[in-house]
Amino acid sequence: MEHARLRAFQDIGAAAGAMLSLDEILELVVDRMTQVLEADRSTIYLLEDDGQQLVSRVAQSFGGSGPRDPLASDDRHEIRLAVGEGIAGWVARSGHPLNIADAYSDKRFDPTWDRITGYRTRNVLCVPMKNRLGRPLGVVQVLNKRYGAFDGDDEAMASALAAQAAVTIENNKFFVSTIQKNMELLETKQQLERKVRELEALMEISMASAGATRLDDLLRTVLERAVRAVDAEAGSVLIANETSGDLEFRCAVGGAPDKVTRMRIPRGTGICGWVVEHKQPRVVNDVDRHSSPDGVRHYRDVSDRVGYHPRSVLAVPLVWEDGEGALELLNKNAGRDSFTEDDVRLATVIASHVSTAIQLANARERRDKQERLSTIGQLLSGVLHDLKAPLTVIAGYVRELVAEDDRAMRERFAQSVLKQIELMNAMTRETLAFARGDRSLWVRKVYLKSFFEELRDQVARELEGRGIRIELELLDRGVARFDQHKIQRAVHNLARNAAEAIGAPNARRRGGTFTIRVERRTEDDALLISCRDDGPGIPEEIRERLFESFTTHGKEGGTGLGLAIVRKVVDDHGGTIEVESEPGRTVFRMTLPQHEDAAREDAAA
Repeated sequence: MEHARLRAFQDIGAAAGAMLSLDEILELVVDRMTQVLEADRSTIYLLEDDGQQLVSRVAQSFGGSGPRDPLASDDRHEIRLAVGEGIAGWVARSGHPLNIADAYSDKRFDPTWDRITGYRTRNVLCVPMKNRLGRPLGVVQVLNKRYGAFDGDDEAMASALAAQAAVTIENNKFFVSTIQKNMELLETKQQLERKVRELEALMEISMASAGATRLDDLLRTVLERAVRAVDAEAGSVLIANETSGDLEFRCAVGGAPDKVTRMRIPRGTGICGWVVEHKQPRVVNDVDRHSSPDGVRHYRDVSDRVGYHPRSVLAVPLVWEDGEGALELLNKNAGRDSFTEDDVRLATVIASHVSTAIQLANARERRDKQERLSTIGQLLSGVLHDLKAPLTVIAGYVRELVAEDDRAMRERFAQSVLKQIELMNAMTRETLAFARGDRSLWVRKVYLKSFFEELRDQVARELEGRGIRIELELLDRGVARFDQHKIQRAVHNLARNAAEAIGAPNARRRGGTFTIRVERRTEDDALLISCRDDGPGIPEEIRERLFESFTTHGKEGGTGLGLAIVRKVVDDHGGTIEVESEPGRTVFRMTLPQHEDAAREDAAA
């Protein structure tokens, strides 16, 4: 018997490190308790978490040929006792063992189960199970000593085994709790890692959407990231044709992308056709064996033609303002053959971003076309506006040609007309060069006196009848080097701007003065050309963007190209332009650097 008792302690202690389930440990405890105490049967009651109820976890059959035990085998029933109720409840509340030689003589004994089972309880030994801190875990109840009644040694042995069992149970609970916590942490870690991957994929998709300039480039970039995020082998974006409704493979990655691009799937056909038609995602994880009640099947014609046969398909709808399509992902990578609900959710979110990106790209493309058309229209308007000046001059010379009898004067007028025609050609070339961003100069020696006197006359003829006096302050009468046609164009633009400002509806008076001043800067020999007017000044709101294309203010028919071209002319010469403006005085000052050979020519002249 001593050997059996020692073996019972060893078995219960070993159960702590054997990674057994709690029920297995409890069964071991009741088995050893019954065996060592030479009893009929034992039952373990454990306290609920609220500490108010006891619940039977293991109720051992008494065996033999007695009445059938409803607590045994597969028919076992759960017994619940309030703490303080019955013998087990009393022990749980008091924390003391209870040894009853005659159960029916003790008022705490409940004979109900005896009547139900036909079993006769003679004596009861019930001991508490406490953890290391002395807190109750439950009780062990042992029934019917086979020979006589339970004695003091039995009580001591039962308490010792219960204490050992309590330690084992507590360790098991702690171990199971730790395993569960670790599993929860692992699952949480995996979920966080998955969310991080999803967020990274969505961030990459958002950045790709913002940075792509062409729709095809955008779709390829987004599709590559979607395939990687869902861990698929291949994928494609299909867009419905506006006329026929057929699905066109607009972009593909993995598999055979070069073969599949621009192929078509008839509307409503295959998995993608169903997805587009019903606006719902669809997953088919076994394409070869798939058979659905609604008859949806993979469209094999494309697979056969390109030689790429998918095992699994995940398709989600694409929907935007003026179109529809599908995002298709093929073949979950090795080791994970099936697309999951998480994959569907992620693909749906990605599809939403793709749909938005397509809509934005289409809107951007339409806006760019409209802006290009608007720019071309404004540019043409500016060209026509600029051509009016030489045409006005030509018209004036032609009228004088008709009325002039002197041959020499007619020749002079004809030469002036030809110069204006050349000016028109130069203006046309300059406008086209501005539109293309070209930097072509024809720099040559220019005699300042004759150039600017002729330029003054041209400007005066252009502004004739507008009440504007043209003055020339020629402080340098030597030579300089610049592209005379472009400088001529710049001065004409500044004069025209000044005339429009002086004659603007908000001007305080009609008529004014436009002054051209030419001088040489002594420190570096640069040529300074100033154009001054006495108009109302430049409005404050446009001064910062004065030289930008299409910047205009209050000018009927204005295009805003004049000053932008002036700035480009000066930049092409490597010079600078400055502006000073206040009511009654505006000055544009152009500085044109001169090379050393120009200075030597000036000295020789």
